[in-house]
Amino acid sequence: MTPPELRALVSDSLALWGVAAAVSVAKDGVALLAPDGTPLRVRPAGVEERPVRWWLERPGQRRPCTSVLGLLRGLRNAVGAGEAANARRLRVAIPGA
Repeated sequence: MTPPELRALVSDSLALWGVAAAVSVAKDGVALLAPDGTPLRVRPAGVEERPVRWWLERPGQRRPCTSVLGLLRGLRNAVGAGEAANARRLRVAIPGA
């Protein structure tokens, strides 16, 4: 996944969660500010770090993410979107069910 594709995924996810944040492409990933002002960065992991795919970083913490799902879950929690009881979540279901 290229940095522009990662920026688009993060931006779309933030919009789905109702979080207003600007996401920018950084030299080695994407960067954004959480609503509380915490700087966040998503960086791709190196080949030697596999199975880790990305690193979700905030001051004093570096979280490994092995999948897109794990990355989005960690990001949702980092921006506080997973705390609300009525947080919007994507659900997969059989059509018409």
